[in-house]
Amino acid sequence: MKQIERYIFGRIATITFWAAALITILALTTQVLIRVDVLTTSGSAIATFFTLAASLVPKMLLVVAPFALIIGIGRILTTMNDDSELVVIEASGASNKFIVKPIVFLSVLIGALTIIIANFVAPPSARLLYSTITNANSDIISIAISSGGFQKIEDDLYIQVSEKLAGGEMNGIFLSDRRDPAAELLYYARSGAIVETEDLSLLVMRDGQVHRGSGSDSQTSIINFSSYALDLQSFVPSSSAVTLRPAELYLNELLDPDNAENANRDWERFYAFQIHNRLSGWLYPIAFGLIMVAFLGRAQSHRSDKIHLVSTAVWICIIVRLAGGYALEQTETKPEAGIFAYLVPIAAILYFSYIIVSGKQIKLPKFWIRLGEGFISTVERIFNRKPKDSGVGLA
Repeated sequence: MKQIERYIFGRIATITFWAAALITILALTTQVLIRVDVLTTSGSAIATFFTLAASLVPKMLLVVAPFALIIGIGRILTTMNDDSELVVIEASGASNKFIVKPIVFLSVLIGALTIIIANFVAPPSARLLYSTITNANSDIISIAISSGGFQKIEDDLYIQVSEKLAGGEMNGIFLSDRRDPAAELLYYARSGAIVETEDLSLLVMRDGQVHRGSGSDSQTSIINFSSYALDLQSFVPSSSAVTLRPAELYLNELLDPDNAENANRDWERFYAFQIHNRLSGWLYPIAFGLIMVAFLGRAQSHRSDKIHLVSTAVWICIIVRLAGGYALEQTETKPEAGIFAYLVPIAAILYFSYIIVSGKQIKLPKFWIRLGEGFISTVERIFNRKPKDSGVGLA
């Protein structure tokens, strides 16, 4: 890269980085607060907080990074236009490649990072997330033991332990699982203990009963057992295979679920979504970068034109992403719809590449400009409105 290209690349990359960092922190705070119950039921809240945050970061970056790129490009190009830097570049007879090249390079770099995160970082992070939630559910048993009262694990799922004995043994275990109205389960055991293995955390109950009720005919079946084990991850009998959600599977496991260990075949309708989402996500940063350059890569003499161009470019980026997202959503019932998740950003890349290479300058329709000016003037009138004089004076 030449000096001017390095200058533009460095400024846009810096703004993009800080925008991605700030937006990720805000989104991460929201997601952690949604899962505040995991922190309150964990034996080590601080460690759980950082583990939960770390497991959510890759997922947040996949969403945030392309839009942070929009912010970075829009901010720097408008600043360069205001400082007459774009005017100087054009007046010197330099080709617009000095502006396009660093932005395309950064867009491709973010696209590459996106596909790496989506396929190699996000799956183990998703496993860490669900493992953290599982450990929190395991910790709630300790809280139930110390309190001696009922503890709510989630809606319609409660546990109560009467007494804790030496060696980790427990007396009087009661578990109510009414999450499935068609099969209400009540577990009671005289004693039990939590058994940890490499991959599982089990609640092993001894000398008890399972009451299975049917919500339709009000009949109840009672099963006596001498020993019974429950996986604390999902509170189902541990004899069932531990299954992984589609977000936890690697790409090769999604492409060949028959050879994937612990793949849940009941969730196969979501596999196409995960495959196309991971393989098409890298195209959107490139499309966004080209859209922003096509609209803002040339000097603008009027402030109003610049505002309309920025808003139009951002809206086109949002529409492109929503169209691709809609195609991905349709893959649940129509797997072939996933092809449009690629066609939408590719069409945007090809069209705006043609606009840039041909040297055409985008002209907005007059009605769109008038609509934007009317909106801006309305907002200005609202914020500049002076409070009415009440007519009450001070003595």
